[in-house]
Amino acid sequence: MSPDTKLYKHRCVYASCPERWSRFPTNEEEHDHIEQRALEDPIVHRHIFDDHKWQTESFTIQSSPMRAAISTVLDKYQDLDLDVEKWTFKPPFMPLVHRWDRLLSLCEATDEEHETEAVAQLLEFLTPILAPKVDALVKIRKTGNVMFDDLWQIFPPHEFVITKFYGVEAVCRVTKYKLVKQPPMPPYWEIHMEYLDWNGNRCGYANTAIIIPEFAAYRRVTSLPAYPLSFHNSPSRIHEQMIERGRKFEALRGYHFQTCSGSKILLPLESQRSDR
Repeated sequence: MSPDTKLYKHRCVYASCPERWSRFPTNEEEHDHIEQRALEDPIVHRHIFDDHKWQTESFTIQSSPMRAAISTVLDKYQDLDLDVEKWTFKPPFMPLVHRWDRLLSLCEATDEEHETEAVAQLLEFLTPILAPKVDALVKIRKTGNVMFDDLWQIFPPHEFVITKFYGVEAVCRVTKYKLVKQPPMPPYWEIHMEYLDWNGNRCGYANTAIIIPEFAAYRRVTSLPAYPLSFHNSPSRIHEQMIERGRKFEALRGYHFQTCSGSKILLPLESQRSDR
């Protein structure tokens, strides 16, 4: 072992940062050393200095028991492959905010599948980081108002939402949400949904989507082209109505010869056949 310790003075270009001493001749070597030393830590929490304070830039879950808990909580979340993401999460931590209740339930559960101590430590770490977003969702539910940037909070995957087809209310299930930015056009949210459809020819799941253009300040949740069923003033009544309608659709399946009067909406393929 060498009796001396070598130190290297680093100077930023154009004096953009203070001079500093380091045990490594290059920034790359110092970075690799830090990464190597952190490999055994359960969680690596990275910070950046912004707006006069240190803020979370990202964090990586490295503990196997914690990864097992996160896998359970985020199971089947849209477009999320934790291995591809290297178990790293960045603000605004959408998947974790959407599944926050699941994590709380997992912490309260007593099963042998997950290590209780690891889940408790994970919850303790995440609480101060996710608290602002979780509190924002609580405020949205309390006031019924939402800002454009926070729309993702009320459209988690698998959420039941109300929309309209041909002026008739229908309940759909969210499959995916996406913020689209195509400068110079204003940004907008795409909410993809699925619903159980019976059009007289086919019965099964069908897909649809809505677009919510950018808006200023706040907007009433129930004024959106689709909004969560939980925000309706009588969700239980809507639930009962949809079940009753579904049973009518179920009764109409098969072949029934009837005489009807009124307007007929042709499907695209039927329109093509009618024109020939």
